[in-house]
Amino acid sequence: MKPPFEDVVRDYIRLVYFFAKKSLSQQDDIDDAVQETFLKAMKAYKDFKFKSDGELKSWLLIICRHVITDMFRSNRNNISIEQNNIELFDDSDVEVLLEAKITHEEDVKKVTSALKKLKPAEQEIIRLRINEEMAFCDIATALESKEAAVKMRFYRAIVKLKESLL
Repeated sequence: MKPPFEDVVRDYIRLVYFFAKKSLSQQDDIDDAVQETFLKAMKAYKDFKFKSDGELKSWLLIICRHVITDMFRSNRNNISIEQNNIELFDDSDVEVLLEAKITHEEDVKKVTSALKKLKPAEQEIIRLRINEEMAFCDIATALESKEAAVKMRFYRAIVKLKESLL
């Protein structure tokens, strides 16, 4: 049985917010993207059938990605896309690292620096897999890619990350 839409908003607003924040630099644009995402999701929710939370996450992220693309197309001069300055970490990401026994500031700086050297697409896959704990099939759906391609890009990104940390 589907949870009420209010529960979906409560459970996934943070995920959608940080997903939008990775692409948009202006707070107003981020807020607009999140609001538009949930408005579109609300309109389609009764007809949407999902088998797992992962499918629901993927569906919301696809909607958000399309909203951001539409915003960018319609307001090319008003929306700033952060192409060269994508930050991978937010506060919750740092908490995850701390839980993973990376307690020294030097280590966090090294990992953050190494992650910034990866391509934005690689950063996104790592964030979705590790921080959001999404399955490869759900990441593939969210990124509109094949699962095998997502797995390969993830493992290549991890290899690059390990090499840069050595």
